[in-house]
Amino acid sequence: MPTPQSPKISFSERLFDHKNQPTVTHWLILINVIIFLINFIFPLDFNIYNNAYIIKIPLLQLLGQYSENLCFQHGEYWRLFSYQFLHASLGHLAFNMIALYFFGPRVERYFGHLRYLFYYLCCGVAAALFSTLLSNVDFINATWNSYSPMVGASGSIYGVMAAYAVLFPHGRVQLLFPPINLNTRQFALVVLGLACAYIFFQWDNAGGEAGHMGGMIAGFILTFFIVLKNKLLGAHREKISTIKSTHAPTNDDIDKILDKIAEEGLDSLTEEERDILRRASSR
Repeated sequence: MPTPQSPKISFSERLFDHKNQPTVTHWLILINVIIFLINFIFPLDFNIYNNAYIIKIPLLQLLGQYSENLCFQHGEYWRLFSYQFLHASLGHLAFNMIALYFFGPRVERYFGHLRYLFYYLCCGVAAALFSTLLSNVDFINATWNSYSPMVGASGSIYGVMAAYAVLFPHGRVQLLFPPINLNTRQFALVVLGLACAYIFFQWDNAGGEAGHMGGMIAGFILTFFIVLKNKLLGAHREKISTIKSTHAPTNDDIDKILDKIAEEGLDSLTEEERDILRRASSR
C-alpha cells in the first residue's frame, strides 16, 4: 500500500522556519558572535608594521576588514560585506548585537526575511561607501579611511534603527545615560545629530561616525521606497478584493477557508477570507 509523500520543504523554508519569526535577526546575531569567538579563541595574529609600530591583527580581521585601499585599489570587493561581521572588542560586539536584538525583529516582520537581509547588507555597504566618499572630498581625514581598517555591524544596525523609526515612530527608547525616554523618531534624530557633530568637528572616530550616518541615510531612503511599494500593493489588493466582493462566494471558496481554519486556526485568515465567510453566513 503506497504511503503518502511528505510535502517538499524548500531551503528557504528550512532556514526561515516561520514567516512571523525574526529568524534572520537571530542568525545575524549568532554569526557575529561565532566569528568574534573564533577570533578570540584562535587568535592567529599577524604583525603589521605601520609607521614603526607593530600591530597585531587576528587572521579573520585581516582578511575581512574594510578600507578604501584594500577594497578598491586591490579589487577585494568582498570586504564591503565581510567587514560587517567583524568587531574590534567585546563591548563593540555587545552594543551592536543588543541594538539588533531590540530593533531588528519588528523590522524583519514588516519587511519579510529575504528583503530584510538584503536591506541589512545594503545599509552596511552604504556605510562603508559613504565614509569613503566623505574622505575623498576631504570632509574627514582621507588617510584614516584609505588605510585604517573599518570593522563592525554598526552601519547596518543604524540602518535598522532608521527603518524602525520610520515604521514605528511612537515606540519608546529608554536611555541609561543620560537617563531619558525618547520615542524612536526622536532617538534616530539624536543619533544622526551626534554623527553630524563628530564629522563636522573632526572628533575621534569621525570616519566611523560617517559610516553610521551612511547606514542611517541609506536606511531612511530604502525604507521610504519599501513603504511606498507596500502601500501601492495594498491599494491594488484592496481594489481586487472590492471587485471580488461583488460576486457571491462559491462552495469551493468556503471549503478552502474552512480547511485552512482546521489546519492553521482562525487567526490565520486574511481580511479577504474573513469577508468571504461573513458574506456566506448572510446568504
